[in-house]
Amino acid sequence: MSQWVCVHAQMSDWDNYRYFLAVAREGTLSGAARALSVNHATVLRRLRSLEEQLQTGLFERRSDGYSLTSAG
Repeated sequence: MSQWVCVHAQMSDWDNYRYFLAVAREGTLSGAARALSVNHATVLRRLRSLEEQLQTGLFERRSDGYSLTSAG
């Protein structure tokens, strides 16, 4: 059972990169959400999770959208 939980957690972490890529391509949370057919809050949650996991900011948040940082 614990092996399944570990594998599931790893897959979930890798899935966060899909959200990162969508935001990088679209430039906004809402654009990424449309591209992934999810709610914008889901995109934000996944992005924050990835940034926390990597312990760095991946995007500069601006009024006109998101732009990659040097780490991103």
